[in-house]
Amino acid sequence: MQTLIVALIVAAAFVYAAWLFLPKAGRRWLLDRLIAVSPAPLGARLVRIREEPGAAGCSTCKGCEEAPAASPPTRTIRIHRH
Repeated sequence: MQTLIVALIVAAAFVYAAWLFLPKAGRRWLLDRLIAVSPAPLGARLVRIREEPGAAGCSTCKGCEEAPAASPPTRTIRIHRH
């Protein structure tokens, strides 16, 4: 029984990690396939997941949404020979 529980936990962790590393196009493709074969209530939930802005894209870190930091002004250094 313990082996079965551990196997389920490992399988769930593998699926979660695969979902995180799957590209956006792969996530949308997978969601489309799951919607096609799932029952109506589950299909409706999967459609909502697919339509959410961040659900089928990146994770929830929101790192891409921030504006890039402004680079400090550059100064030219002149070297004079005496």
